[in-house]
Amino acid sequence: MQCLKCGAEFDPARYECPFCSAEYQGGRLARYIERAEGIILESMLFLMVLMVLAQILLRNLYQTGISGADDLIRHLVLWIGFLGAANATKCSAHVKIDVAARLLSAFWKRLSCVVTCLFSFVVCCILTWASAAFVHIEYQAAGHIQFLNLPIWVMQIILPAGYLIIAVRFARNGIKFFVEMLRGG
Repeated sequence: MQCLKCGAEFDPARYECPFCSAEYQGGRLARYIERAEGIILESMLFLMVLMVLAQILLRNLYQTGISGADDLIRHLVLWIGFLGAANATKCSAHVKIDVAARLLSAFWKRLSCVVTCLFSFVVCCILTWASAAFVHIEYQAAGHIQFLNLPIWVMQIILPAGYLIIAVRFARNGIKFFVEMLRGG
């Protein structure tokens, strides 16, 4: 986890940052959610790597493969990407262009963070709506991937869910930056 005060990485189980002694801001539920996110992300990555290796071995050794594994792997990449983006947004560790921010004073830095978070929140809300419409179309089409005959819309539900999670986290970060800006911190 990244410390919200100094930005250093630390284990949230320690309850405080070893560098600046800031206490972990999340409660017990936040820690469980964070652990669950990590376990889900790691499990999907492990499953994806396992499926790719199995496909390679089966194709090279036995001239066969797992039916629908390529579709499953493609959707796992989608899930991993969105869960990773949501995790990065939680810690404000997402990709940023901060050339101008380095030249600004603390107040203007916070203000630019608030504006950026607000803009990102609006964009993610629009993308949540658009991706929900897309998943609804896939639901109506009733398509399935070959692997375990899974419905395609179930595999793509991460699109609106991921954008929604990211939007909420941008809103939370924007509020946090706004409060810090008002406090003068």
